[in-house]
Amino acid sequence: MVFVVKDPVRERFYRLPEEAHFIAEQLDGETPLDVVRRRTEEKFHTSLPAADLSAFVGSLNAAGLLDTGKNGNGKPRARRVQGSPLYLRIRFFDPDRLFNYLVGKVRFFFTPLFLIISAVTILSAIYVAFANWEDAVQNVSRLFQYSAIPVILLVVFLVITMHEFAHGLTCKHFGGEVHELGFFLIYLQPALYCNVSDAWLFPEKSKRLWVGFAGPYFELFLWALATLAWRLTDAETGINYLALIVMTTSGVKTLLNFNPLIKLDGYYLLSD
Repeated sequence: MVFVVKDPVRERFYRLPEEAHFIAEQLDGETPLDVVRRRTEEKFHTSLPAADLSAFVGSLNAAGLLDTGKNGNGKPRARRVQGSPLYLRIRFFDPDRLFNYLVGKVRFFFTPLFLIISAVTILSAIYVAFANWEDAVQNVSRLFQYSAIPVILLVVFLVITMHEFAHGLTCKHFGGEVHELGFFLIYLQPALYCNVSDAWLFPEKSKRLWVGFAGPYFELFLWALATLAWRLTDAETGINYLALIVMTTSGVKTLLNFNPLIKLDGYYLLSD
């Protein structure tokens, strides 16, 4: 058994084995370490050297998980830029209050009815895409021009934003907190991210998986709507052109997102 411990001050998460979690629970500032060591040995039928216990307590203190009265009450300022050149994160803002406001207004997206509607829409769009594959490939050539770049970038940004909001709102729907939304470069490729690490605190694996799955699933739903709109509207209309952009870019992004070899949604879903 593994326990996930959240440091709400630094917004960090730690995985503790059952023995380590039991020891941490005993550190109330009054119980002597000898008593903690004896209780641990009795509960887990093992030998716990005093030096090992002291080292573990020291590691908890170094991580800021112990209230020693010397850590201060102020919350340390999070670094806006984190990571390495190949995996660089730039924090934008704390979206928790925004998600608190939005989650009640998008409750329909968390109902069985939406799941049925979206699944039918996606299956219908898959059929339409395969049935009109040659037309779709020919239409993509309309995007290969410099004048299309600003529109494509704007549409992609909006879709990615909705993708990340789906992650954050799902985490919020299940009771988690979301305090970080930002931009990152992964292997020099730009993207947005929403930190939903609070999902690790959900005891139900299904909820953790839904938080990870919500983003790509909602984007797949947007792809399906765009595919149907592309097929049902005249090629000369603006709606058809926007639908073509979403259909093309989200189709490619969905395939990449579910690739478990890249540290995107598919990778984290598989690791969970």
